[in-house]
Amino acid sequence: MALKKRHTLIFAIIFTAMGLIWVFLYVNRGIADTTKIQAAETFTTNELLSKFQHKQEKLEDFIEKVIEIEGEIKEITFQDGKYSLILKGESDINYILCEMQANQNSDVVKLEAGQHIQLKGILKGFLMDVILLHCVII
Repeated sequence: MALKKRHTLIFAIIFTAMGLIWVFLYVNRGIADTTKIQAAETFTTNELLSKFQHKQEKLEDFIEKVIEIEGEIKEITFQDGKYSLILKGESDINYILCEMQANQNSDVVKLEAGQHIQLKGILKGFLMDVILLHCVII
């Protein structure tokens, strides 16, 4: 009987260790490099903002997916070591906030407000504005 308990205990320890290793690897898998992921859809800023404002298409279908966006830069900000671009559409009510990947800093420095740009990023959601993360310049 003691041998059976010992085998059960060893099995439980091994199973728990494998689970902990999997959780550790999952949590520390890193951020996906958006340059290597193909976009699910391409939008202009006006198209995306129009769909967002008028609920013409379920943008929820694109959440956590990579999309391409093309438009004009309204503003460039730098905070906590990351650049963010604010893209504008036809109206001044809503914008598209694009947080850039860190490896894009040298390219973002060369950009200016009013410049036309094409980006690719992961659509994270929308509140008052549409939010894209891990953006890269195409």
